[in-house]
Amino acid sequence: MIHRASAFLSIFVAALGSPALAQVDHAFAAYQAQMAAAEKSLQLDDMREVRRWLDATDPARRGWEWEYLNSIADTTARTVETGASPIRITMSPRGDLAATVEASVVQLRSWPSLDIVRTISGHDDAVYRAEFSPDGRRLVTVSRDVTARTWDVESGAEIARLSLANPAFAAATYSPDGMSAATCAWERDETGVHGVVWVWDAATGEVKHRRRVGVKPLSAICYTPDGTRLVVGSWDGLVHVLDASAQEVTRFSLPDEGIYNAVDDVAIHPAGDFVAAASKDRTVRVFSLASGELAATLRGHGGYVEGVAFSHDGAALASTSVDTSVRVWSVSGWSQRTVLRGATDTVRGAAWSLDDSTMAACALDRRLLVWPADLDAAGMVRIETGVPGTYSAAFSPNGRAVAVSCHDGWMRLYDTRTGELTDAWEAHPGSTCHAASFSADGRLLATTSWDKTVRIWHMAERGEPVVLDAGEGTYACAISPDGAWAAGTGAALHVWDVGSAAAIHKIAVDGAQPTRATFNPDGSLIASGWTDGVARVHGVSTGELVAALGTKGPRVETVDFTDDGSRLVAGSADGVVRIFPARGGEAISTSDTGGSAVNQVDVHGDRVAIATDQLWIMDLEHGDLVLGLKPHADTIWHLSWSADGRRLATCSNKVIGVLGAAAARR
Repeated sequence: MIHRASAFLSIFVAALGSPALAQVDHAFAAYQAQMAAAEKSLQLDDMREVRRWLDATDPARRGWEWEYLNSIADTTARTVETGASPIRITMSPRGDLAATVEASVVQLRSWPSLDIVRTISGHDDAVYRAEFSPDGRRLVTVSRDVTARTWDVESGAEIARLSLANPAFAAATYSPDGMSAATCAWERDETGVHGVVWVWDAATGEVKHRRRVGVKPLSAICYTPDGTRLVVGSWDGLVHVLDASAQEVTRFSLPDEGIYNAVDDVAIHPAGDFVAAASKDRTVRVFSLASGELAATLRGHGGYVEGVAFSHDGAALASTSVDTSVRVWSVSGWSQRTVLRGATDTVRGAAWSLDDSTMAACALDRRLLVWPADLDAAGMVRIETGVPGTYSAAFSPNGRAVAVSCHDGWMRLYDTRTGELTDAWEAHPGSTCHAASFSADGRLLATTSWDKTVRIWHMAERGEPVVLDAGEGTYACAISPDGAWAAGTGAALHVWDVGSAAAIHKIAVDGAQPTRATFNPDGSLIASGWTDGVARVHGVSTGELVAALGTKGPRVETVDFTDDGSRLVAGSADGVVRIFPARGGEAISTSDTGGSAVNQVDVHGDRVAIATDQLWIMDLEHGDLVLGLKPHADTIWHLSWSADGRRLATCSNKVIGVLGAAAARR
């Protein structure tokens, strides 16, 4: 989602050597640099570095930009501390228990609380794997103590054991009928290293079949759903397919790209169609089990891939990695669906809840992590309108909806948490719908159009709107906080009394046109940007000019009052943002976003959101940029804060983005 480096990082570094540094707020400058480093690390997908820089910042200076990057770096719904680093997690067939491998024991945990309900103990050394039987009543484990064992889940008692002299066990699984267990390991003799597979009676430990497989250690084993074949992963870059008697049938070779391609885990699609192999070459390779052909190569992880797990419905595949992330891939098309983040160390294993709505994983930072499995990877709900000319989006006051005005004359409402279309109507039949604005209480919505009207809609029982006649096409609109006044901008600035629909003022300036207008918090003033490079403030009741801010130059595209109404933020076509005293005076501060036109500014608290060809966040106190993002491929034409300041709606052609911590934790 973020495609370019932070421009302000180089600016900050250059400033370190300048004479003006003596006047710089050093603590704030350090915060700027830390945020720039965090954003750059996010571009590089180095979440350890993102976490390090975010944690290093001064908590007193953190703003929306910190919350936003933090929400991407940690998308977990919750975490559970463990006594030892968990290396594997598996879900019981009934979905009520999760088994976690922690040092020499297996902890049986209730789901979804992950509270420990029973401990399976008895191994003398580290346990590598634990898998439930198909009926969920038993468990099979393998350990560094050179034993494989089956256990009664209810009592924790050992049922059977397979003991070896010296091979190292790696993994085990139950057959679909629950009668047999299969384990894989490796052994060394005078001829070298050999993989070994055992098939044994799960109730007695009696060995039924033993086969050498390959010339490298084996790492993972699982049965196909019909129980006729065993699939085994190997460090020789192969996936071996055996029959039920452990006789090799075929093998799948991972492509050799010059990188060590040992297989660390394998998973079978629930329908038996595909085999997924987790590789040390940072990929997941997917093979057709029927043909052996390579069906997909999934790239994106920044380190060894440690584990793979298909969802129960077969629609998704999860992969875990040394890079601290879990990636979820869509089986249809084999595209990346999301990235789940929050661990600070290697994620070894992951498991799906029974309904596939939740993902649980274990990390070497001694935590179990839980995510909703359908999170947006970039902390953004992406809304595809499919309609050209979607250049404006406004939050409803409760933040549950975003109103999108479209060039086809329709107004569309979308759910900000799901991106679903919830309502639509033709606001300006036969014309365009350029902009929308809610009243502070959400009762009213204003829309504007080239049909020469601004229309006021009563949202509770939407019927015929109040039509405000501008006599000319209008580009932008605003409603005063109390809903008493409405404004529209075309060739002039128009102000109406909403209750009577009467035109109160038509404010014109020779040789200039207004761009956007906004009311101050108490509704007594209206500010507007103008094409002659001046921001003007007028009294709402009188229409008199209160202040003309700035000198004639590049057109002022957008203005907004600060929350207390004392200052006015103005953005210009030359990419410069200036902050003025609202009732007149010289600019308090000036910030340059890099030359692209400023299309919109919106103030909330101590942060200003700025729309250019990308999104900028500015600290109001210092007038300095603290974050730059590229949430859209195209120019951002409009943006707005939610009332609580936690989310931003950004608008590009055909695409609306809802960004923020709440968007990332749906």
